[in-house]
Amino acid sequence: MDKSGLLAEITRSVTLIDQGRKWLDTDGMEHEGRVNYRRGLETAMSLFQKAQVTASKNLELLVRAEYTFISQELMFCDDTDTQAKASLEQAISSFDDALRSLYAVEDYASYKVAEMTYPKGAKYRYKDMPKDAFHTACIAHRTRIGNFLRTPGTNLAEKQLFEQRSSNMASAQSAYLSKQKHALGII
Repeated sequence: MDKSGLLAEITRSVTLIDQGRKWLDTDGMEHEGRVNYRRGLETAMSLFQKAQVTASKNLELLVRAEYTFISQELMFCDDTDTQAKASLEQAISSFDDALRSLYAVEDYASYKVAEMTYPKGAKYRYKDMPKDAFHTACIAHRTRIGNFLRTPGTNLAEKQLFEQRSSNMASAQSAYLSKQKHALGII
């Protein structure tokens, strides 16, 4: 699937999930709500699995899939849900920075210079590579997802989607780590 097709389908899946949630709470629409909710979760799961498989070849696509998903969640977020909105806005901002890091790591000469600006201490490193905005975004997002996974009563199918998204962040970090090593001439 191409980038625009994948991102359009991610958008559609979030729309179905949101519509399904709302209809589940609407008299007479419960069945359609359940169908849309499940269809949205299944579609999103399939898309995130496809994006994960291509992470080593197209890391930007994996990041853009998550970025699109959380951007859509923000669109459907109730204005009064200030904590959720703040969390989603922070995640979007972190992924903006992560994409900047991804573009930087692909410019080997510049990245070698940038790497020298990171302290050698473990606090500033991820597996001996700079813990830059990309790693920070993935770590923070996995923490955010982990918080959702600890919420009792969450639908098991939705938890599976959260687990897939968390796994995608681990795959993203692994692929990015390889890019860092390549940029720095380690592999």
